Amino acid sequence: MDRKVYVTQAVYDELQAELADIQQVRKPRLAQLLGSISGEIEPEDRSDAWLEEQMELLERRENELRQTLDAAEIVPKPDSHEKVAIGSTITVDEDGARHTYTIVGSVGADADRGWITSESPLGAALLDRREGDRVTVATPSGPRVVTLQRIE
Repeated sequence: MDRKVYVTQAVYDELQAELADIQQVRKPRLAQLLGSISGEIEPEDRSDAWLEEQMELLERRENELRQTLDAAEIVPKPDSHEKVAIGSTITVDEDGARHTYTIVGSVGADADRGWITSESPLGAALLDRREGDRVTVATPSGPRVVTLQRIE
């Protein structure tokens, strides 16, 4: 990875935890399963291609995580709540509906947690904005207008 990857501490910790899970739990479990299959079944009768594909996917993800973590620069939580920055938790109003998001950096989006990246359409549009700003966000489904209600 040639460029820095900006992340919050929470995202960095999540990426490290996922890498540890792959290395310490998922790959060994899959390797054990592959070993038991190849020891019990004749080579011509083996149909473990799916398991081998899963191992390849895990190895690919492991490599991706290592590269991301190596390139990661942890961005500290902003000292000020005057402007939106990486690490800010923001509340926006869109047509009367309020949504709260945390800007997590260039990787680490997690919709279930309300984590959006600073490179997403909404995240990028809100960076450096202030409370009360109305922002038009260009999205694949067309423009959205949100009002920045709160910065934490």
